[in-house]
Amino acid sequence: MTEAEWLAETDPLRLLRGLRDRASDRKLRLFACAGCRRLWWLLRDPRSRTAVEVSERYADGLADAKELAAAAQDARQAADEAEQARAAGWNAARSAALTADTPWAAAERVVGSAACDADLLRHVLGNPFRPPPPLAPSVLRWDGGTVKRLAEGAYEQRDMPAGTLDPARVAVLADALEEAGCADADLLRHLRGPGPHVRGCWCVDLVLGKE
Repeated sequence: MTEAEWLAETDPLRLLRGLRDRASDRKLRLFACAGCRRLWWLLRDPRSRTAVEVSERYADGLADAKELAAAAQDARQAADEAEQARAAGWNAARSAALTADTPWAAAERVVGSAACDADLLRHVLGNPFRPPPPLAPSVLRWDGGTVKRLAEGAYEQRDMPAGTLDPARVAVLADALEEAGCADADLLRHLRGPGPHVRGCWCVDLVLGKE
């Protein structure tokens, strides 16, 4: 896949398969979780929702492997029960279980759902063919570390259950970055864009030093 194809492609599955080894497990996991949150109303079993929540916390180092494995097992059981009963949402339940299991498989399953689109994948991964330059230390030190504090606030404050970041906070972060001396047009444009922004957003991750 070329950079031009990455930017123009509308099929998220083709984008995902064109990544090969360019995406980290954390990014794939958060992308899959964001896709599942778009189907939250179909995840009627608490075990399915718990799997997504634990997966998000695991991605940020706030849950351990044992907790993740237990959540995956419970969610698989919920998905099995729903599929056997042919209950509405069994397919979404299967996706939720995979978020706590195998990130690549979860991402592949989520891109096959109607709730996912190519823009969500680009939102999380940015442009893997042209990664942004690291932010200058002076930008991160500006005004006593205001930029990082704003990024942390945007990352933590989400509209639940959709899991989307507050667009107002994200826009304020863009203003602070620009005032601090950041002139990266792609970064500022993305933060000021319509979103929706989710955890794993490549711009917020860049400020926070997450991969």
